[in-house]
Amino acid sequence: MKAAVLPQGSRSLEIQELDLPSLLPNQVKIKVKACGICGSDIHLVLHGKMKASYSPCVPGHETSGVVEEIGEQVTKFKKGDRVVVSAGTSCGKCKHCLAGRENLCEEIGVLGFNQRGGFAEYLQIEERYLHHLPEEIPFTEGAILADAVSTPYHAVKYQGEIKPGDTVAIIGCGGLGIHGVAIAKALGAGRIFAVDIDSGSLENAKAYGADELILVEKNMQVGKVLKEKSGGIDLLCDFSGFMPNIENSVRAMNRGGRIVLVGIGRNKLEIPMPFFLIERQIRITGSYGSDRRAIPELIQLYQNKKLNLTKSISGVHKLEETNEFLHALEEKKGNPIRFIINPEL
Repeated sequence: MKAAVLPQGSRSLEIQELDLPSLLPNQVKIKVKACGICGSDIHLVLHGKMKASYSPCVPGHETSGVVEEIGEQVTKFKKGDRVVVSAGTSCGKCKHCLAGRENLCEEIGVLGFNQRGGFAEYLQIEERYLHHLPEEIPFTEGAILADAVSTPYHAVKYQGEIKPGDTVAIIGCGGLGIHGVAIAKALGAGRIFAVDIDSGSLENAKAYGADELILVEKNMQVGKVLKEKSGGIDLLCDFSGFMPNIENSVRAMNRGGRIVLVGIGRNKLEIPMPFFLIERQIRITGSYGSDRRAIPELIQLYQNKKLNLTKSISGVHKLEETNEFLHALEEKKGNPIRFIINPEL
């Protein structure tokens, strides 16, 4: 099969012909129809800040396609089924995996980083990672459910415990945060404040339902501005990883407020106000990836017309163009949200 491969030590993908291994009894062979380009792919390919655990590495963790072949133990899927593939990998055997909380598994990984991903004509993967994709959802939009949409969904709904009418702040409105805005809107947020350093990202947030936009300028005290504009925040989700914004946003939180950290940054988190946190019962928690609940629930939101992802697809491109659009995403050419690779083009 044809695949976009990252050679060891390289900062560029190469189109190569790879052999497919024999299909295991619990695996499904998928003909890839769409695979999203994510910011973590930029860190893997262009920067080398993230590493794959296998070689030759085939990135791509937001994948949808059609079942081409099934192993003899596969029971839930058949040839011709439309599917979306979960982005997270796990052991499948520990107490967390068995309880449906795969993102707490000690062996948690990411498709494309821990095993071959979707920048290829075919993907072979265990049945347990698949979800049926209804006909009314295009492959392009189905693919991004795997990470760009399910990761913020887990943060907003499960870790953030959003309630109807909540005042919500989304810090960082890139590929994940923008869908945090859309999900907060779909789940009944009262007012949504979008915060970013980039005006184009804020324009995207407005299109997805943000009520107020805050363009972060140098030395701005984000928490002070949020407090002044909102009167108090019930749920704050940070997708930026810039910890100083979190530290000075604590005082913007209402009693019982929840702060969810999704973005990964290099700064230390230092909160010098323990009594304020205790007395107001403010919770700070992390959120990593999602679990098996997310994609079926997102599909239902889509079918109920509460979630529209058409604006998320910034273009569909050939496998041979993957390098070009990794750079385009990094440089924000055309104010993109998600570029999609279709190996059939």
